[in-house]
Amino acid sequence: MSRAASQRAAIRRLHAMLAASLPKDTVYQAVVEEACRLTDAAGAALCFLAEDNTLLDYVAAAGEYADQITGLRVRVTDSLAERVLHEGRPVLFDPHQAVQVGDLFEEEGHPLPTTFSPTSLFNARTAALVPVYYNNRIVGVLAALNRQENDTLLARPALDEEDIDILETLAGIVSLAQSVADTNYLAREHSRELNVFYDAIRSISSSLNLQEVVDKVLDIACRHMEHHAAALFLLNDEHTHLIIAAERNLSQEESERQLSVENNLVSQVLHQARSFLIADVEEQPDFEDISDPPRALSALLVPIRNGEEVHGLIMLTSLQRHAYTPDDLRLLTALGLHAGIAIENAELYEEALRQATEASALYEFSQQINSTLEIQEILDYVADCVCNLLEVDRLIIRLYDRDKDLLIPRLIRHPNPALIENLRLRPGEGIAGWVFEWQTPQAVVDVAADPRNRLAPIHHLGIASVLCVPMHAQDQTVGVIEALSSKRRLFTVAEMERLYTIANQSAAAILNASLYQEARAKSHEMRRYFKRVSHAVGTLLEQQDLPLRLADLCVEMLRADRCTIYRLSADRLSLLAASRFRSGVHPEGEIRLGQGLAGWVAKRGQSLIVPLLLEDDRAQSYAWLQRDHMASYLGVPVKVDKQVVGVVEVYSSEPDRFDKEEAKLLTAFLNRTTLGEKLWQGMTEAISR
Repeated sequence: MSRAASQRAAIRRLHAMLAASLPKDTVYQAVVEEACRLTDAAGAALCFLAEDNTLLDYVAAAGEYADQITGLRVRVTDSLAERVLHEGRPVLFDPHQAVQVGDLFEEEGHPLPTTFSPTSLFNARTAALVPVYYNNRIVGVLAALNRQENDTLLARPALDEEDIDILETLAGIVSLAQSVADTNYLAREHSRELNVFYDAIRSISSSLNLQEVVDKVLDIACRHMEHHAAALFLLNDEHTHLIIAAERNLSQEESERQLSVENNLVSQVLHQARSFLIADVEEQPDFEDISDPPRALSALLVPIRNGEEVHGLIMLTSLQRHAYTPDDLRLLTALGLHAGIAIENAELYEEALRQATEASALYEFSQQINSTLEIQEILDYVADCVCNLLEVDRLIIRLYDRDKDLLIPRLIRHPNPALIENLRLRPGEGIAGWVFEWQTPQAVVDVAADPRNRLAPIHHLGIASVLCVPMHAQDQTVGVIEALSSKRRLFTVAEMERLYTIANQSAAAILNASLYQEARAKSHEMRRYFKRVSHAVGTLLEQQDLPLRLADLCVEMLRADRCTIYRLSADRLSLLAASRFRSGVHPEGEIRLGQGLAGWVAKRGQSLIVPLLLEDDRAQSYAWLQRDHMASYLGVPVKVDKQVVGVVEVYSSEPDRFDKEEAKLLTAFLNRTTLGEKLWQGMTEAISR
């Protein structure tokens, strides 16, 4: 076969390899082998410039010393290629020219064996070298060294211009191989990107469940990228820590790890929205807070964001150094952007769903607690609502007993009731007492470490965290609600607001129920007194004793300290009876109409409540009050056919003792149509006699 035919056959073989998209290293090796065959050279080599352009990497060799040349790295200044790289054109080296080749095949710090010394190379060889161009710049050199040996060394012909032409053609094949390799790489990268985005659109964007979204995001990242372990972190509600929302192949300790946003590396990812390719974790000390070095040697960290809003970060780690490329970082960053949109949509949907569920639950709760006037039923409804909405496993509701000045447990869910029932707190004692006294909600992550827990410890009951809020209604604090967790838990601001809303609604319901029960008790008591009065009227022999009996009944009925009954005649009020007065203290015998408290009630025909007698000028006309120190007052008129015929007054040593309901009950008691006529008719007859 002629030399031209051999060249055409070689070109066809190499083009077939390019068409088959074989690895470029395979093509490079075929090129140097064809270089030896077509130029009849003793050896051929292909080298490329390293990144700094000061070193040459030999990637393929054929012929003499091929196994020792491949993989070498030499200095450009110590190689035959220096002139080619400098001038940018082919070079022929003649054996009769004194060319200093230096340490041609010596890698820095690693000289070749003496059998492959530069001197023997120079003395024995000629060379032809051509530049390899790619994207209009020199990237390497293709070289052929010496002809094959003939019978004598002197008979070896030198490489010539025809050999240069062959090498330039082969150098073009090298450039094509590089181009094909880059094109294939870009095609693979684009295909990977398309697959990632297709998976993201198909799976991530189709879900509004937050947990499903984060799981699918991590699945896509792990499916298309090399990794040993992976994790997706989301910011907590307070934006103070990152919590693992999904993970792959993490240890138990690593899966429970929370990252502080104050970590320098984490801060840059979140606050500056920067992506990080960590080729060697030992060169990044801040990475130790994220993952243990034995578990990761290289890593990718990218933010999960939508616009300016950052939701968290994605982390992939490898047990190999330099495992990731800038293309990997770019692809994962793009996935983080897509994940940010999907996560924000899922969070918005879940927030809307949560608000709707919460609103429905609170509406149902409001209907329930307003449909009953039984305190225990209200407390049961409160407990069910709190446990469901806050997902806590324990709960205590304490109500304040004003008489005993204690916070008494009225409902207990799951802690030992016997131990809790005996734990009655005064305002300021324990976490619950502190919340009641200062009327400030508190969320405690670690109960055992809280100093307020020492006065009334609850951690020994298996309680790790607590959310406690006061129960307010009508400017009163009726108690506290303690939402308890057996596991350490960081309660959010939203959960605190939710519990506060429930507490205030339940406080109003409890207060209304308490007022109803008090009114019902008073109603029962009034009926009992009506029966006693009816019996007294029916059995009393001396009618003049009736006013005193009525005064005694009024004191008992209202739990008061003093009572007076006056009869109105013309413009004066005359004392008919006085109950529970100490010896030496006597109420006024007569009071002019309009004078003092009783005179005011008789003149206007209206009930009068005085919360604090010392502040009322009308009480100054009663001399006995200066010695008896009564604090509050209730006076009601007694009427017959809408005509005022008398006044009943009751006094208490407690300030603000009486209210409108008691005034109504006392008025109803005294002014019942038939009873009032009998009483005051009997009084008139007794006085006339």
